[in-house]
Amino acid sequence: MLGDVIKDIRAAEEKAATIKAEAQAEARRIVREAELAAVETVEQAVAAAEAAGRRRLAALEEEREGLVAPIRERTAAEIEQLRAAALAKQEAAITMVMERIVKSYGYS
Repeated sequence: MLGDVIKDIRAAEEKAATIKAEAQAEARRIVREAELAAVETVEQAVAAAEAAGRRRLAALEEEREGLVAPIRERTAAEIEQLRAAALAKQEAAITMVMERIVKSYGYS
């Protein structure tokens, strides 16, 4: 009788050890799955943030171009005006120099 009780206790202990090992294995599996899910979630969040950043950057570049284009046009017009004024003055300067050279040497 006592031998049967001891056998039952040992069987229960072995069963408990088996259940404990299975529970630990299941816990490790759950942790691995959670870690993989966390990595996937982080990767998705990073990808979404990068996409949002690219969209925002494109919008800002478009806005910048809208602000810069009128300035660029105005600057091009000013450059053309300065170039035209310089050419006009160049002709007058050449004429004046030629007149002085001719007057200086008396070949008029």
